[in-house]
Amino acid sequence: MKNIFWHGMAEEEKINYLKKFSVAVIGSRLVMELLWRSSVGCIRYIGDFVTPVDVRLDVSIKPLEANDYDVVHPMSSDSCVISYPYPKDYRELKRQLKGIDVIVAHKHIATAARIAEELGTPFIPDIITTFLPDGVSFFEVEYPRIEHDPISYALTCSIQAGEIIRIFTGYHLPAIAPTAYIVDTRIQNYLKKIELKRKD
Repeated sequence: MKNIFWHGMAEEEKINYLKKFSVAVIGSRLVMELLWRSSVGCIRYIGDFVTPVDVRLDVSIKPLEANDYDVVHPMSSDSCVISYPYPKDYRELKRQLKGIDVIVAHKHIATAARIAEELGTPFIPDIITTFLPDGVSFFEVEYPRIEHDPISYALTCSIQAGEIIRIFTGYHLPAIAPTAYIVDTRIQNYLKKIELKRKD
C-alpha cells in the first residue's frame, strides 16, 4: 500500500529505506500518525499528561488538548511506536531523544530545539521549516507566534510529514530556516512564505 501512496515521488528502494529512519514527535499525535502511515521506521512519541480535570483547573489549556492519558500504543504488530509521557527532567528528555534522525515539536518547542542543537539533529517546530545542525539556529531568529485552527493545523502537520519524507528520500529539498511557510486559510493557496528575521 505504501508504494501506492508514494507513486511517482520516489523509487521503491527509497520508500523501503524509510524503515531505517526514526523521528521523535513531541505533542502532535497527528504528525505521529501521518509518519506511521508513511512507513517511517520508528517513531518516539512524547506527550503531556493532560486530563479533563487539568483543563478545568488551568485556563491556559485548550479543551481539545484534554486526553485521559496522552500515551500512544503501537499501531500494529509490525510498527515501532514508542511512547513516553513528557518528563520534567531535561536530562531524561535528552536521553529519550538520543539517536533520533529528526525531532518535531509542537509543544515544549524551545526545550526540544535546545536538545536538537546539542545532539546535532535536524529540528522542525510547529511551522513549516527545518533547522539544520550546521545552519541557522532556532535561537537566532524571531519565532512567529502561531494560532492554529483545525484546518490550518491539519495542513501544517500534513506538510511537515511530507517535509520529513523529503529529508529521508532526497526527493526535493525541504524548507530550510530562515525560509519558512505558515498555513493561512484566509489566502488562496493556504501557504504563506516568510523569512524568519534574525534577532538583533
